[in-house]
Amino acid sequence: MDFDVLKGGAMFTQAYTPEQSAFGKLENGRDVLILYVKEFSEQVRAVNQSGLSGYTYNWFATEQKDAYVLQVTWENEIHIAIRFNAQHFGLIDQLLQPRDVILTTTPISDLMEKAQKSDYNFLELNDVLTFSNLSFEVSSSEDKC
Repeated sequence: MDFDVLKGGAMFTQAYTPEQSAFGKLENGRDVLILYVKEFSEQVRAVNQSGLSGYTYNWFATEQKDAYVLQVTWENEIHIAIRFNAQHFGLIDQLLQPRDVILTTTPISDLMEKAQKSDYNFLELNDVLTFSNLSFEVSSSEDKC
């Protein structure tokens, strides 16, 4: 589902909600949150092809305080915005402590089915963006969408 995100009265991007999520551990033992948002295929491809790794992120509360938006912007101005509605607040709870996050454009259920068919105890991830030590924090009440 997409939403227009407003900041200071001007639209700056569209925010999409995660359709699926999963928790797991990376090979190095660190906890990871995996989010499936199909609408970001173009941005994932562009970031991966550019080789950029530097990004900034900000959290914003909606004016009604019923949702939060995570906006990530890379050095070349490619950006994404993920909207966390009330049903996603459990995911935000997982980000109160810094956590690695993987954004995939492949349904997690498809990844799990492939792993089960192959008798793997891991997911093969392609077309993803990774974020290290991402954490939830809304800086002030003035940061509204």
